[in-house]
Amino acid sequence: MRIPAWSWLFAALVLVPALAPAHARNSVLEVITLRYRTAEQVIPVLQPLLAKDGTISGLQNQLIIRTSPSNLADIKKVLTTIDAVPRRLMITVRQDAAVDRDRTAAEVAGRVSPGNATVIASGSGGTAETRRGDDVLRGRIDNTRSLQSDSNTQTLQVLEGTSAFIRIGQSVLVPQQQVTRTVVNGRIVEQVIGSSEYRDVMTGFHALPRLAGDRVTLEISPQRDTLANPEQNMPVGSVNVQRAATAVSGRLGEWIELGGVVQGVSNQQSVILGSTRENSANNRRILLRVDEIR
Repeated sequence: MRIPAWSWLFAALVLVPALAPAHARNSVLEVITLRYRTAEQVIPVLQPLLAKDGTISGLQNQLIIRTSPSNLADIKKVLTTIDAVPRRLMITVRQDAAVDRDRTAAEVAGRVSPGNATVIASGSGGTAETRRGDDVLRGRIDNTRSLQSDSNTQTLQVLEGTSAFIRIGQSVLVPQQQVTRTVVNGRIVEQVIGSSEYRDVMTGFHALPRLAGDRVTLEISPQRDTLANPEQNMPVGSVNVQRAATAVSGRLGEWIELGGVVQGVSNQQSVILGSTRENSANNRRILLRVDEIR
C-alpha cells in the first residue's frame, strides 16, 4: 500500500520537538523593558552572568533574553540593581597657564685714568657713574620681569555612564607663505606666494564618568589651544596646542590633577663690557572635579 506524502510530512513535524536538545526545550524567551538604562549599557554587565547556552540582545530600552528559568531569575535580580535612576553629575575642568619671564642686561662704558675717583649712584634704573676730572665710567643694569597667568574653567552636566563633550573657541584667519621654485634659463628662481586660511583655536574636553558609591572613574580628553604671543618669537599665526588623554579615579567633590607641563628656557650672551641674561618659565596644569547634583 502506498503511503501519501503528506503523512511523512506530518510525522516529521511530530518528531522534531522530541528530537530537540533538552536545553532548548527548557529555555524561556522574555522581552524586558528597561526603565532608566539602555540595552547597550546593561548587556556588557549581564553577558558574563548568562548561562552557557543562553543568548541576550536588545535595542534602546528593550532587552531580549533566552535562557533557563533559573538563570533568568538571577539576571532579573541583578537587573533591578543596574536599571536604577542614573545620578546627575557636574564635571568641572580647569586649565591653568603661567609664563614668567626675567631679563637682566648689564653694560659698562666710558674712560677712566689712574688716581682718586668719585662714585655717584642715581635712579631706580640701576645706573652708576664714576668720575675723576674729565674721565667718566658709566655702568647700567636693567632688570625686567613679567608674569602672565591665564585660567580657563569649563563645566558640563552629564548623567553617569554617558559621555559628554564641550568645546568653544574661534576660527582665526592665519597668514600663510608658500615658496615655489622654478627653473628659468637654467637658473632656480624662488617665488614667495602669500595666502590665508582659517584655523580653529578651541578649548574643551570629552569625558565619560562612571560611579561606584562616592568614587568616580573618569575617562577624559581635555584640549586647549591659544594663539602664540608675539613675545614668544614664534612665526605669525602659530598656535600653542595642549592635549591630554587619560583615565583617573577619585572622590566626588575633590580636585584631581590630571597632569602638567613645566618648561624652562635660559639664554645668556656676553660681550667685553656687558652681558644679557634671559630666563623664561612656562607652567601649565590641568585639574578636574566631579560633583553630584542632588
